[in-house]
Amino acid sequence: MTIKEVENQTGLTRSNVRFYEKEKLIEPSRNESNGYREYSEKDVEDIKKIAYLRTLGVSIEEIRNIISGQTTLCEVMKKQGEVLKGQITELNQAQHMCEKILEEENVTYDTLKVEKYVEELPDYWKENAPVFKLDSVSFLYLWGSFAMWVFLTVLCLMTAVLFYEKLPPEIPVQWNNGVVSSMVNKKFIFAYPVFCAVIRYLLRPILYVKLQVRNFYREIIAEYLTNYICFVALSAEVFSILFLYGIVKNIVLLLAVDTIVLLGMLLAGLVKMDLRAKK
Repeated sequence: MTIKEVENQTGLTRSNVRFYEKEKLIEPSRNESNGYREYSEKDVEDIKKIAYLRTLGVSIEEIRNIISGQTTLCEVMKKQGEVLKGQITELNQAQHMCEKILEEENVTYDTLKVEKYVEELPDYWKENAPVFKLDSVSFLYLWGSFAMWVFLTVLCLMTAVLFYEKLPPEIPVQWNNGVVSSMVNKKFIFAYPVFCAVIRYLLRPILYVKLQVRNFYREIIAEYLTNYICFVALSAEVFSILFLYGIVKNIVLLLAVDTIVLLGMLLAGLVKMDLRAKK
């Protein structure tokens, strides 16, 4: 059957199916006459199973291990069940705290006494350490935020609009030892903001899934790297303009500095989060 028929039978999108293929979770056969993929009933059932396990919070890597026989479904379900139990316990505790506060009549922020609801405050802070992980590394929020992506994308677009009329018919996009090796039509300057949009809505979801680390870290790293790539795109756009004006000559040095600074900040932030969580 075709991928369109798979979409109809599973209710999933084409991008989901393609992603499972890319991760080698399913391997449909190829029609020798036209090269198109042909999905079997087993492929459809596998797709539904994979998608269902994903809704239960099972990672792609764990699903791959189940399919390859490195682990069993029961083992993974027990492990995931324990994770969910922990999350449910935390949510129930939070709900109980909310209800206790609401039992007080006319309670306000000014009259709220934390010690009234928590017996051992230091232990309570320790139990909720993940909540405070980013308190001392607020720049991760800044660089890993939707607002920062909007800022970078708009800056790319504004740069393109402001300099477009002043650019020559062709602009450089590749360099070799300070010498231009490839030129394109100056309309390419508008590709940079488009690239930022593609990164946000197509690459970021893939980064999120591919980063097989703890959920909290996976989200912040995916967001951070998305904005970092957009920042590199902005740097390349600005470099093209400055190169034409003879102000700078070496893009490798510029991108190296970008990488060292931004990835260094990310590493420092993650180390701080680990240290804070262990306190």
